[in-house]
Parts: sequence; C-alpha cells; structure tokens
Amino acid sequence: MTRLLQSDVERIAEEIGGYDEELLGKTGLTLRQIACRAAGISEKLLEQAAGRLPVAVIPVTAGQGVIPFFTQAVQAVVRHLGFAAAIPGGSDVVGLAEAVAEGARIIFLADDRKFIALNILSGVMADNNEATGRGFVTALNALAGGLRGKEVLVLGAGPVGMAAISHLVVLGARPAVLDTDPLKARFLELNGNLIVEHRLRPALAKYRYLVDATPRGNFIGVGDLHPEAFLAIPGMPPGLTPEAFAAFRDRVIHDPLQIGVATMLAMAVGKPESGGGDAGV
Repeated sequence: MTRLLQSDVERIAEEIGGYDEELLGKTGLTLRQIACRAAGISEKLLEQAAGRLPVAVIPVTAGQGVIPFFTQAVQAVVRHLGFAAAIPGGSDVVGLAEAVAEGARIIFLADDRKFIALNILSGVMADNNEATGRGFVTALNALAGGLRGKEVLVLGAGPVGMAAISHLVVLGARPAVLDTDPLKARFLELNGNLIVEHRLRPALAKYRYLVDATPRGNFIGVGDLHPEAFLAIPGMPPGLTPEAFAAFRDRVIHDPLQIGVATMLAMAVGKPESGGGDAGV
C-alpha cells in the first residue's frame, strides 16, 4: 500500500468535522453514511456497535516505522463515528496485548505492506485497500447522482483499483480500466469483462466519471479532463495538478485516510462476508 507522509495526516484530527461538512455538501452523505453504504450495513448497526466494541489503534514499528500522527488520525476518524478509541502506550505485540487486556474489540494496525481492522470477537478482518476502493466509489456514486449504466474509468489496476471496479459492478456501472503495466492490461483484456483503455490522454477526455487509484501525483491537468468530469481520488498523492484540483474542486472527492478508515470500521462491524482484501498498491 502507499505509505503516507506526516504532512498527509497531521491535521486530520483537528479538521475531521470540517471535512465531514464538506463531504456532506458535495455528496449529500456524511462520512458515516458513506462508510455504512460501502460496507453494506445500516447506520443503526454501526451505532449499536459503537456502544459495545471499543477500538484500539496499535503503533507498529516494523519496516520504516511509525508515521507521526498516523495513529492519532485513525483514532480521530474512529471517534468521529462514535466509537471509543484508544492508542496503547506500547507498540507492536506489547501494544496489542495491552489493548486486548484493556477491552478493545476492534484493532487497527498497519505496517509497510498492510493496513487492517480486525474484529477479535467475530474474526472479521477489513483491509484498507478494499475499504478504500468501496468507500470512494460509494462517494462518487453519491456525488454523481448515481452511476448505474454509466461508464466509469478507473486508473490503476492495483488492489484499490480492482476493489473500486468490483464495487462499480455492484452499483450497476460499466467500469473501464487503464493501467500502465502492459502485461496487466493484457491480462485484463483476456480475463476481465471490462473495457480496457491504453492511451491516457484520450481516455481522460472521454470519460465523465473517473476513479484515480494510482500512487502517481500531479499528472492530470485541467485540459486533460472531460469538462463535466466527476472524480474520486483515493490515490496518494492525488493525480490532479493543483490547477486541475481547484478547477474541479466541487466535483472531486479526495482524502488521504478518512473514507478508507471509516469504511474499514464499518466493514469490521459487519457480517464476515463483508470483510477481506489484498495488500499492496
């Protein structure tokens, strides 16, 4: 998965309320509603779970180590959805043991390769890649007034992009995909019931609805896009240039963490078949 930077997450805790207001203004849905719809559970179920499933966010020092403010950002999103959320004093296995001993029932933890939420009562595991794909497609569906029957271009056929494609199918959209890896593109042509695009600029101009699930930043300019484009951008850094982001601001959904974490929590609360996913972007 893409490793976030301190600058990506350090203000999430203090800005989560304003972020949710902006999300509501654009989509007509709150972060809670997007997460529940993406996970396929009711808001009532999430509210009930908030009272009985305390959450812990475990600092993990493996690999490149803890990203400053990452655990606090995850904690802030979880608390914003009404759950009690603690960060143990210890890290890694010590932190996990401490969290369980203190009554945590949903555990968030991430290393360089995988970010999960684990419900230790039900055994449900929600993977950030799948949750992010589902959550951003749900938000795009609301932003666009529904995607059923509409063609949607997904940039990047990694785990987030493939999760987005799967959820687009669930919503009745017609997904297309573009990936810069020619072997992956060929595989999708032969094995997937998808439109496969091969040329970036013509594809960007053609599609009104776009999911950018790439880890590449600053490669989509204002003139590249359909003039009435609606965009969901889970990729970090965002693919839009600053000028393009400003021009399409009211029709762009983008954040580094919030939708993915909220959807992970809702998936971890839900039925066992609602969880899962693969690592890596």
